[in-house]
Amino acid sequence: MKIIIIGAGLGGLSAAICFARRGHQVIVLEQRPTLSPQGGGINVRPGASRIMHTWGLRPDLEKIGDPTGAFLLRNMATGEVAMTNVAVDASDEIDWGTNREFLMKMLYQRALEAGAEILFDCTVTETMEEPWKVRLVLKDGRDFSADLVLAADGIRSRIRPQILSDVKEPIDPIVSNTTLYGVRVNASKIKARSDTKRLMDNDHVSVWQGKNGFVVSRYSEKLNSFGGLFGMKSENDMKGLWDEKGDIQFVRDFYSGSCEDLRAALEVATSCDRWKLAELPDLPRWTSKGGRIALLGDSAHSMEPNAAQGFSMIVEDIGVLDYLIQHDQNAAANLATITNTWQKIRKPRVERIKAYAKENTKAFLGEPMPHRHRQETAGSTVKSLKNVIPKMDAKFTTSAFVKWALDYDAVAEAKKYVEGTRSRL
Repeated sequence: MKIIIIGAGLGGLSAAICFARRGHQVIVLEQRPTLSPQGGGINVRPGASRIMHTWGLRPDLEKIGDPTGAFLLRNMATGEVAMTNVAVDASDEIDWGTNREFLMKMLYQRALEAGAEILFDCTVTETMEEPWKVRLVLKDGRDFSADLVLAADGIRSRIRPQILSDVKEPIDPIVSNTTLYGVRVNASKIKARSDTKRLMDNDHVSVWQGKNGFVVSRYSEKLNSFGGLFGMKSENDMKGLWDEKGDIQFVRDFYSGSCEDLRAALEVATSCDRWKLAELPDLPRWTSKGGRIALLGDSAHSMEPNAAQGFSMIVEDIGVLDYLIQHDQNAAANLATITNTWQKIRKPRVERIKAYAKENTKAFLGEPMPHRHRQETAGSTVKSLKNVIPKMDAKFTTSAFVKWALDYDAVAEAKKYVEGTRSRL
């Protein structure tokens, strides 16, 4: 098939690798003149790494990623560990922690090597779905056609309102009053100080919790990099959702009462980017009426970052869609059925993870959450999840839910769904 992907972000490039490796003709259209790799740390959760390893990317992830042992919840004022959200033995797959810039550059190179064509300065202004193809019109007058179009153009997607024009429910981003500031510095500058020891934990991601603010930090030994995501409830002068020029002094002032480790990191940092914490509502569908245009990733289900699952959900989406296409001998003609089945499989999981991420944000900001600290993860006890039975509907703080969130085989679940549907016919 001929597949056009709109957007050369992490999701678009990942889809390009997957489908180009399968032998499809893949074209990626990106409106920016170059890649936009800004951003801080990112996790590739076990469910996603399982799929990416099948694309031949394990050696690449080993070069740029560090295995994540656990998430530590720390007191922002003292730096002491308040709770350890440990997922020991959660999966046989690896939970990779890396940096968005390195991940994007790696995906870009692998997409080109797989045979994908990536074109920049290509703004899609109109999509027209016809019975057997989709036509796309670009701002400069060029037009393209494809069997399948994947709109991976982010939370502010231009394609979403076009294909959901008949939907009466809200489809625009829900913007919170919390702003995130991304900081990244060379780790050598952090190591040179005596007041940053708690930032040098390469095995864990630390979540520093405070009233109206939180920080997620990670040190990468392989990349010699320290990354921090500083979140705060605060009004600012941002006109959009994202700005690469944040005010580092404003961040320093806000966190002046935090522990010495965080203050030291901000003293070393010279710049930051910033973006508003936002998510999409749960959309009624992710596809066009004819099923040949599908929203992918943040354009379909942008979520808050505090489950570290946003990118991984996209990879799972791609893996399931790839499975459904591969196992239909007449996929080009049956795309409406395929994409409809795809969203039926994926929406329940993604929407549950979205709710989990949103609750975590409230907890990180110091808002009281019912029973939050009376569940199994309270304290600093390490608990193996090896023999835990995963449960989607369990409470978010239980081992059963954490197991389901992390050790999820999206392709295997898709296979079960398809076989179950066939057996009922």
